[in-house]
Amino acid sequence: MPAPSPMFGVSADQVALTAAAAKTVLELATPSTAGLTPVMWWVEFDGVSASALPVKVEVGIFSAAVTTATTATPFSLNGGERGVASSGAAKTNATAEGAGTATYVETHRVSPTSGILVQEPLGNELVVGPSSFWRIRLTAAANVNATVGVRWF
Repeated sequence: MPAPSPMFGVSADQVALTAAAAKTVLELATPSTAGLTPVMWWVEFDGVSASALPVKVEVGIFSAAVTTATTATPFSLNGGERGVASSGAAKTNATAEGAGTATYVETHRVSPTSGILVQEPLGNELVVGPSSFWRIRLTAAANVNATVGVRWF
């Protein structure tokens, strides 16, 4: 049986959202020589008001990077024993949005007292091509914190 493809992940906790301001909370950047395939992503909120308006969750591909964010080191899920490193770079908690345009974005509305976990159907995953940026961007109606993450190969 062949070895599994290396899979990587990154997550961030307690990312503060400011009311009515779009914020990229997680970004994957591909190099010019390879792409990546997100297979699972999640967003969870710590809101306490069941009557609060839903948070707009945008997930997809953008043409430019966010300008200021924290670099996160991806963890290896099933390839660590082989010393394989991810070819993509991960950033969390952007403080300024990038100027890039969206080339594909799916939008969800999620209660700030809840969350969403998406596992892409095998064989139908979105492929992020070389020199591209995959993001999770959130816009909340009220201040709330988010926990986010993604797994990819």
